[in-house]
Amino acid sequence: MFRRVRTGVRRSPVAARLLAIAAMLLVAAAAHLATTAEPVGRWVPLLVVGVVGAVVTGAPARLWPLPAIWLVATLLALTRDAPVDSSAAVVALVVGAAALLAAIAVDLRPVLRARRRRGAA
Repeated sequence: MFRRVRTGVRRSPVAARLLAIAAMLLVAAAAHLATTAEPVGRWVPLLVVGVVGAVVTGAPARLWPLPAIWLVATLLALTRDAPVDSSAAVVALVVGAAALLAAIAVDLRPVLRARRRRGAA
């Protein structure tokens, strides 16, 4: 089922771009709400829908933009004059950084495997 959805999205580059932008906007909105200490029930659904939507549709070819946009939105929320919960901001930054490192590792795995195969052959 997921393969059919990904294939359909890949056939239409406009749909893939729109889904990638929508996923990043949902992740950014979730990061902003998490930083301003909104209740978990408000920002977690946005985050889940954004990430699951992006991964299922395969809209972004790589995973790293999702945690990167989380970090950018968190940093932007910290620069505003609005009240920010410092403990929630620190948690959001740490989780975002860990997710970014994990996503980069996942994205680099196929590249490193291909290099090893070429080097071994």
